[in-house]
Amino acid sequence: MITDPWFYAAAIPAVAFVGMSKGGFGGSLSLLAMPLLALSVPLMTAAGIMLPILLVMDAVAVWTWRKVWDRTNLLILIPGAVLGTVIGWATASIVQDGHIRLMVGALGLVFTLNWAWATYVTKADPGPPARPSWPRGLF
Repeated sequence: MITDPWFYAAAIPAVAFVGMSKGGFGGSLSLLAMPLLALSVPLMTAAGIMLPILLVMDAVAVWTWRKVWDRTNLLILIPGAVLGTVIGWATASIVQDGHIRLMVGALGLVFTLNWAWATYVTKADPGPPARPSWPRGLF
């Protein structure tokens, strides 16, 4: 059991960010959860802590939206997800912890700033949903 109070000071907001984002209130704020949690524990430990939480949240989301989904989007997204998982698996033993920490932090920051910019600065109206795109979905 982790008894360090700094862990809980990071873990509680991290889980709250993910929960708010999954609930539709935080946009991409959940991307800050891993960098925040990685401040108090090693990155792979942080991933191991967050994974069961994310799996339960995803299971609830799948159950909630089970009658409303688009086969085309799923067919576009699955190959990219599998490719990303395979690349992550293949490079996990090669990449050093510091590099992963930098990548996760940078991606979290960029996505959060992008969301904040679109939400608060430009206040862009998203308009109608975009049509499914193979290149964007694979990326």
